[in-house]
Amino acid sequence: MELYIEKDELINGLNHVQGIVEKRSTNPILSNVLIVAKDDGITLTATNTEVTYIGELSSNVISAGSITVDGHHLFQIARSMPDSTIHMKLGNQSRVEITSGSAWFKMLGRPAEDYPPVTHFTEGNTIVLKSRDLKHMVDQCSFSIASEDNRYGINGSHLEVVEETGQPMLRMVATDGHRLSYAGSQFSGDFLMPKRMLIPRKAMSELRKLCDASDTDVKISFSESGALVTLPKSRFFFRLIDGEFPEYRKVVPSNNNKVITISKDLISGALKRVGLLASNQARPVRFSFEGNSLTISTNNIDIGESKEEISIESTGGDITLGFNARYFLDVLSVIKSENINIELGESVAAAVIKSPGDNDGLFVIMPMRID
Repeated sequence: MELYIEKDELINGLNHVQGIVEKRSTNPILSNVLIVAKDDGITLTATNTEVTYIGELSSNVISAGSITVDGHHLFQIARSMPDSTIHMKLGNQSRVEITSGSAWFKMLGRPAEDYPPVTHFTEGNTIVLKSRDLKHMVDQCSFSIASEDNRYGINGSHLEVVEETGQPMLRMVATDGHRLSYAGSQFSGDFLMPKRMLIPRKAMSELRKLCDASDTDVKISFSESGALVTLPKSRFFFRLIDGEFPEYRKVVPSNNNKVITISKDLISGALKRVGLLASNQARPVRFSFEGNSLTISTNNIDIGESKEEISIESTGGDITLGFNARYFLDVLSVIKSENINIELGESVAAAVIKSPGDNDGLFVIMPMRID
């Protein structure tokens, strides 16, 4: 095997697999990527048996062949190369020479025959949506997935089709029990994902890397226990989580009568500053809504106090609640509009955050007690 490949092309391909290759595993070959060189370019494969990525990279192949090498170290080598073109050549005893300009490396590989077989997936019923729309859904929901929880029903994101806006929409929903997010997108095709199945957190992270803000079509096919995502130059397979997602509509308040409109940048900046003195991991801060002003404050008995007042547009009465500052900042980081709407009810009711103009997307944050 011998080939020349553009540095940026190789870096981009290897970047997609850094969250998949196992850095510490009882099976060392799962730290490797499989490189198969053919006349029309190379195929890059990475798997941890739960998630599999297969990408096609453009390259000038001098001679065909295949090898597996450590995916993390190859990525670091590619990023460090001084020239825009990288030369790779397979030598004796599964050793790969990698050169660019004056830089020279030799990596010890393992034969392609040792690599675990890639799960075969037969495409069945498929839905199609735009890359930018899938990325938007993943961005708005991934941070709400429970990170460590024995309740399997909230350890992944839920997908369903809804018609609340007058036409069928694909909706993604996630919750960790303290907050909830959902986002929707138009799609075409037949949605037949098993109702009890969820998309795992790791798969969401990898999906975000694969998708961009383009009009490229993304195809998603589901089986009884897995899903295949197909893009023009890559395929991504992952196993689904067997878990029943809770009835999320019951926790979305429907009678919040206080509506606040506020600049996203103003509240984001204030939360970052006030939150510097918030105590413990919960980062509790007090929100005091009075007329057309919001005062955000915190009192840490071990460090000190902080507060900041900002202008708002408000309908409804005055109210004071406590929230986790990080939960609000996570939401604000993915909203693109200049302003946000916050809908509030009683002091024990959850807050609903919306982006003006987004007809099928919202965030719910449960209040917390602040003594």
